[in-house]
Amino acid sequence: MKVYKIPEATVMRLSIYSRYLHQLMGEGVETISSGEIAQGVGVSSAQVRKDLAYFGEFGTRGVG
Repeated sequence: MKVYKIPEATVMRLSIYSRYLHQLMGEGVETISSGEIAQGVGVSSAQVRKDLAYFGEFGTRGVG
């Protein structure tokens, strides 16, 4: 298994994503796109996808 060094800035954003997603789960949201996460936390959707890419592939392209 390859070991990747995850940048500290990414780790910090992951905690922000986690808090935001937990909030949305409490509101009953079941699916979300990278664009919606980006809008909610104030980063670009490309940054969200890049951050999550450290952990593998997620979701279905074009589906929130």
